[in-house]
Amino acid sequence: MFPEIVVTHEASMMLRSYTLQEGFTTFGRYTDSEICLDDPTVSRDHGAFLLRSGVLVVEDHQSSNGIFMNGVRIRRRVLFQGDRLTVGPFEIYVKQATVPSQDLAA
Repeated sequence: MFPEIVVTHEASMMLRSYTLQEGFTTFGRYTDSEICLDDPTVSRDHGAFLLRSGVLVVEDHQSSNGIFMNGVRIRRRVLFQGDRLTVGPFEIYVKQATVPSQDLAA
């Protein structure tokens, strides 16, 4: 089972779930982003999730308005289950953050 995130929008309460794969998963306003966050406060290439060796990391791609965790702007951070990120009007909840060891061996 791979890490899963849930994205909600503050106004529409839109809810989407994404399962992240090994490597980079980009997010931003750009329609070619793997996770498209369509809002003018979100940069076209806002950031990315990186999954490597079972560790999930989020990194900001020098976005205009940043990525926030617990009200603090972050640039790069290891994520854990239950973490909540804010990107513009979107909240990203980390439902599961790491790949269980039996999945790594498969």
